[in-house]
Amino acid sequence: MEAGLRRFSINKQLCKRARRLYLFQSEYIFDLEKAVIIETPQLGHATYLFSKPVNMTAFLSVYGSVTKDDIRRNRGNLAERLGFLGRLIHGLSPQRWLKDLKLRMGESADYALSED
Repeated sequence: MEAGLRRFSINKQLCKRARRLYLFQSEYIFDLEKAVIIETPQLGHATYLFSKPVNMTAFLSVYGSVTKDDIRRNRGNLAERLGFLGRLIHGLSPQRWLKDLKLRMGESADYALSED
């Protein structure tokens, strides 16, 4: 339960930074200044990171018609077309997840939150 509350707090941080927030099925799509983050807010799922698309409508159109497996396996060059940067698996430590996310996005990490 505590990890779920911390994840909610982290998702609130993403909401504050998002230019727009989209809801697609059970996923949140955060349109940030430098990237697009797709989050399924459940333990065991992954956060998908994409570079900032030139046209968000075109990105959403393609993303909505494919599966995560298609993206991971780069079927039909989808990962490249969508600007797929990678994924972060949700673990038991939301602070670790946030630190890894910031590093992937080129932001400085707050090592005071690190559990390493």
